Amino acid sequence: MTQPRLRVHIDRGPVPLWLVLVVLAPLGLVFLTSLLLAFAIIAAGATLAALLLPRFWKRPAADRLRGDSSTIELDSTQYRRLPPKE
Repeated sequence: MTQPRLRVHIDRGPVPLWLVLVVLAPLGLVFLTSLLLAFAIIAAGATLAALLLPRFWKRPAADRLRGDSSTIELDSTQYRRLPPKE
């Protein structure tokens, strides 16, 4: 039984630029697309957080009116106004 020998051609020359582009361009496009999509998701999340979180984290009106332990009130004799900058 004789089996046919497979012939393999090995090119020892430089790799053509078109071949490199054909292989790497789709990989680069997938990477850039995923990077842009990640930035878009992060930007959308940050925008939603900036718009919605202040509504949920507001202090109740009673605390704002009566003050809390971290608020101090000064009489007008206890401070002085600084002159305006020219």
